[in-house]
Amino acid sequence: MKINWRLVVGILISLVAFWLIVKDVDPAQMVAAFAKANYWWLIPSSLFMFVAMWLRAQRWRVLLDHRVSLVSSFHFSNIGNLLNNVLPMRLGELARAYLVSRRSPVSVMQCFSTIIVERLLDVLTVFGFLMIVLPFAPTDEVFAKAGAVMAGIAFAGVLGLFVAAALREKVIGITQKVSAWLPASLREKFLHQADDFLRGIQSIGLRKLLISVAWSIVLWMGWMGGSWMMLLAFVPGAAWSMAVFVTCALALGLTIPSAPSGAGLYEAAGVAALALFKIPNDIALAFSIALHVHGFIVVSFFGVYGLDREGQSFKGITNAAQGVSAAPPQ
Repeated sequence: MKINWRLVVGILISLVAFWLIVKDVDPAQMVAAFAKANYWWLIPSSLFMFVAMWLRAQRWRVLLDHRVSLVSSFHFSNIGNLLNNVLPMRLGELARAYLVSRRSPVSVMQCFSTIIVERLLDVLTVFGFLMIVLPFAPTDEVFAKAGAVMAGIAFAGVLGLFVAAALREKVIGITQKVSAWLPASLREKFLHQADDFLRGIQSIGLRKLLISVAWSIVLWMGWMGGSWMMLLAFVPGAAWSMAVFVTCALALGLTIPSAPSGAGLYEAAGVAALALFKIPNDIALAFSIALHVHGFIVVSFFGVYGLDREGQSFKGITNAAQGVSAAPPQ
């Protein structure tokens, strides 16, 4: 039996993170925090989340050069997020690449290139918001350093991808020489996929990239709005800057390997961020759990709806994603 060590390590990290925060929480006080929360704030929080999901679909459609409809982009994104929430190894990303390849002339590898650009843009955008909100936070050392490191990696990643795409023929030529030791059939498949991937990056271009940056800013404002509404449910009068800071902490925390949906690590990041604002751990943990569960439900609802609208089943799309992982379609 083959052991997925990446999944094992992720689960262990999640368990350790969750234990570190739970050990300092009074269960009775946390239950009291849930009881006192004003759940009417769930309504605007849900609306903000929906808007953010719709804007994310719009950004992805721009990166795909409008070769899929906005409705399909919305459904595919939500199906992918649903799978990411319940399955390991971020199979949802492979699932939406598979779905796009079946509904458009975009290949799996070309689609996957846009997904990577998406993730890098997310990190850069979150870091930008973190820099804006740091003056309003009690301290900036840990999250600023973590954000700077992640933003540096993301910026280098974006720059490296576009430089490689601009020099595609030279990069493929070098790759061909480096991979000469591989069996001929495997080498040809690898080179074909690498070329397809770089063509996907090349097709984005500077204009679409800048438009995608603008959409990234707006859609993250939506996620932060949803977090703020939920924070108001547990911390009446909470400032917008607190919600922005917490959202940045959650986003950066989820870049670390963890269990599916970031269980444990998500809550730990939320508690750590709110601790800087002197929010008691029991209230902070109650808020983090509520936001996590609420987001999970919203994403799952639209993911299941997307499966139905696209005529897919959960088992079928999971098998398709695993098939892409094992042997990406040509």
